[in-house]
Amino acid sequence: MDGFDLLPSAIILGAVLVTLAAASTVLRRRGTRQRTAEAQRRTVAPTRLPVDELIKRANIQLVQMDDAVRDAADELEFARAEFGDSAVHDFAEALDTAKKRASEAFALKQRLDDSVLDTEQEQRDWSKRILSLSDAALALVTTQTRAITDRRRTETAAPDTLARLGDRTAEARARVPLATATLAELHDAYDPAALESVEGADDRARQALDAADAARAEAHDSLETAAVAPVGKEVQRAEALLREAVALLDSVDRTRDALRQARLDRASALDAAASRLRDADELRQKVAAPDAAQRILDAEKRMRDTVALAETRRPAHPAADIDALDAAAAELDHALATARTAQQRLDSAREALVGALAIAESHIRTASELISSRRGGVGTDARTRLAAAERELQLARLEADPVAALDGARRAATLATDADALARYDTMHAR
Repeated sequence: MDGFDLLPSAIILGAVLVTLAAASTVLRRRGTRQRTAEAQRRTVAPTRLPVDELIKRANIQLVQMDDAVRDAADELEFARAEFGDSAVHDFAEALDTAKKRASEAFALKQRLDDSVLDTEQEQRDWSKRILSLSDAALALVTTQTRAITDRRRTETAAPDTLARLGDRTAEARARVPLATATLAELHDAYDPAALESVEGADDRARQALDAADAARAEAHDSLETAAVAPVGKEVQRAEALLREAVALLDSVDRTRDALRQARLDRASALDAAASRLRDADELRQKVAAPDAAQRILDAEKRMRDTVALAETRRPAHPAADIDALDAAAAELDHALATARTAQQRLDSAREALVGALAIAESHIRTASELISSRRGGVGTDARTRLAAAERELQLARLEADPVAALDGARRAATLATDADALARYDTMHAR
């Protein structure tokens, strides 16, 4: 037993709560003054900044806002578990609004980063807009997060919170051996490259839980040795570490499920490849132009080689196989385009679209998991490409023309792959 059932007397507990409330009021007022001064600097100074400095400031604020939105999403789920759906209704609405503003800000960042040459005035205007949107999103989630924190402090005494944290930490710790076993099974079954996003997740979760226990113990010792002890910081740290550990353990489960689904998707992709090759053989016999027939034959060979690799690769890497099959399918589709009727192209695109959307979703999920797990270690380039990939995927889903939708889904997959690569580069250099 940790001894958390030994509560202070009602009088001492009342004194602790009154003292903490007073300290919280002072800190909130001080924080309000600091935020007001910072807001004034942001709203006044940008008009006098050089455009390069303005863009740099917008990049910094964009990262801070994105991390705050991701943290708020985690906090919302914990608050929902603690207080129920009705208590976090406003929080959920504010988070949705913040995400929309974040999406608009990343869209502007993409315009700044694309290959089109922008005027200095456009760069200045878009950077100011990014700052404004980021500030607005940050303010929304910050306000709601503080409201939840205040409610938690009001409704829950520190000893009770520590006791609950102990129970939840114990529950999470019981999952660590399962995560270790899952990772061992995955390492036996899959190529290490397919597991990079969760490499060492069990050890990192264990370390986070150890640190959470240490923070809880420190807070508990403070409550036992002093009638009035400021333990809010330790409690918040223990909660944050617990959230981090749970997220890492969840990522192992999600990766396991994603790989299982990828195996099924690979089987479907192989079936689709076989069907494509049959169609290509038939169509090639009808093509009159020798050049067009040769292009189809070359594309068929690449597709057959890709199928052979996917069927024999050990250990398995279904995501890589699906990517290779999709690339080979794209090449074969391009070779067949000169010989197909418009309706045949549409039918082929509709068939390929389902797999292309699944691939894009998989790459976006992988990149998002990596950015979420590294947070401040990932810069704006990776985040911007991830946001662009999410927009391309959304547009592809809404596109009525299957050919255009297929192109959009493949662009989304490429952007997500770029985001993942940039995030890994940032993470490597951050170390």
